[in-house]
Amino acid sequence: MEKQVIGMFKAITFDDEVYDFIVNDNQTIDCPKLNLEDMDRINLKPRFEMHRSDLWYISKASSKVSDGLIREYDIDEELFAYLKENGMIRYSTDMAYLYGFSDKEGYDRRNPCVPSPYKWAKKKGPILVKQKEGKFN
Repeated sequence: MEKQVIGMFKAITFDDEVYDFIVNDNQTIDCPKLNLEDMDRINLKPRFEMHRSDLWYISKASSKVSDGLIREYDIDEELFAYLKENGMIRYSTDMAYLYGFSDKEGYDRRNPCVPSPYKWAKKKGPILVKQKEGKFN
């Protein structure tokens, strides 16, 4: 049986490289640019990760501080909901705020044992502003 495309989304790096992801009806994700097919899940963060039972891919970053890191994810709200409902994406609450996802309920929201870099910060805004500019240190 041939898989059918449900939708597509993009990840755009700070150096304007674009990764296209194809979501299929068999609950898999393909990334043609990386020659990855039938991946089960993607972790949305500056260095995204894609998983399958026999493969784990982590995106690479260059020697420059922000090159290769994801500046933004462009995902349609309906597709985002489908991906989350089917366990095909994973992201932390911090990444939800960093990338402006409308659904702020990351995997760590329900698990207080997962550390958060903003948990004890009085002013989270300045940290997010720096990260949105690609300054992660």
